[in-house]
Amino acid sequence: MKKSLLAVMAMIGLSAPLAAHQVWLEREGSVIHEYFGHFPSFKEKADGKRLDAIKGVELSPKDAYLKTVRGEDGIAIFVNKVGDMGVTEVMTPRKGKFVDFTVRTIFLAREGRSESKTLLALDMVPDAPHSNTFTLMMDGKPLPKAKVALIAPNTWSKNFMSDEAGKVSIQTPWLGNYVAQLDYTDKTKGEAEGIKYDQTNYVMTLHFSVK
Repeated sequence: MKKSLLAVMAMIGLSAPLAAHQVWLEREGSVIHEYFGHFPSFKEKADGKRLDAIKGVELSPKDAYLKTVRGEDGIAIFVNKVGDMGVTEVMTPRKGKFVDFTVRTIFLAREGRSESKTLLALDMVPDAPHSNTFTLMMDGKPLPKAKVALIAPNTWSKNFMSDEAGKVSIQTPWLGNYVAQLDYTDKTKGEAEGIKYDQTNYVMTLHFSVK
């Protein structure tokens, strides 16, 4: 068993784990749990104050939203519908730690791959229910030559690249929860909350389960 597992990993290939913070969702019945940290093991805690950055109110579809309850290591969003859900979190612009310009970060998170419809400004839309093939979308248009970083339940990770049509196919060799991350940078300058920024960094995640 151990040899066969190593063979699968060698065949598929390994890559470095995901870096920087991300927002991801995990569904439990009529509750969408929203986390801020690093999937799968690190979740910001309420007593550390960084969890305050996410609000859990900008849901897609909007009419599915009921209420938000803050917890010790995340946010519980109560919904009244089945199907895929998305959340958008717009951060206050600030200067980056290692760059001399101001960045507005937008975190987006999708729970589920059961519906072939776009939920978020930056999104991974499955070709069919529970498909491993997606079309990457940015503002309603396919996103070509973009990297998707996938992390598996056992922290194995691998990068995949979309083609000229924005299509990408991923691999899910294990059972359990996966998170795929898609990043996009828009260098259009703007202003938000009275602060001028030089670019917008989109960080989108898709959480789904393989059973």
